[in-house]
Amino acid sequence: MKKRWWLAAIAIGIIAIVIAVSSFGLVERIQESKIDPRELLIESLEKTAATKSFRYSLESALLVEGRRELISKVEGEKSAEGNIHIKGEMVKTQIDIYHFDDAIYNWDPFSKRWMVIKDDQTNSSKVLISELDPLSNFNFKSIGEVQNAGWENVDGQRCMIVNCKPSVENELMEVLWQAFEYSVCIDINDKVIRRASLSATSKNNSETFLRLQVGFYDFDKKIAVNKPEIQ
Repeated sequence: MKKRWWLAAIAIGIIAIVIAVSSFGLVERIQESKIDPRELLIESLEKTAATKSFRYSLESALLVEGRRELISKVEGEKSAEGNIHIKGEMVKTQIDIYHFDDAIYNWDPFSKRWMVIKDDQTNSSKVLISELDPLSNFNFKSIGEVQNAGWENVDGQRCMIVNCKPSVENELMEVLWQAFEYSVCIDINDKVIRRASLSATSKNNSETFLRLQVGFYDFDKKIAVNKPEIQ
């Protein structure tokens, strides 16, 4: 008889725990349903832009009449001082690039030395703006249509997926592309962008599209980006 009471007590305890967990999850979902996607997007754009340092991964490609052509695939980091280092591939070429103040340090695999290029001598920093400054892809004149497209966990963080069709404020992009569409994964607790993708259509060829994906992490962490040794 006593054993039955123990079993009943254990069963009741388990049921109580399940109900408590379910109730907590329900409360969270109710709170999430009250989050306005437009307000969350605006806040995340401001807060992400205000971060001093971060690491990121970025991949961009062209879709030309159904054929995918990789433009760039890089890993990057930005220090609190504004120094930037990227490494990866651009247009089928391995790259290792630093940007300090007003100069780019580019590793030349053929001469095996660092090439120093002043910003006022070339448009390199403008051409590489997406890779060197991924946040430049999120400068919007207006946000346009906004939609909550669902939820996703990114690096253990609960994120709302916000879709929007903004008018961008990016000189290079504005010249070449139109009909921008963004899908942005926003951390609802830290209010920062964890991951995003964008697509756009060429102004010159309606069968050519831009695809870009970027992920951010290590916000405001101590990141050291030092100048390479010039020989």
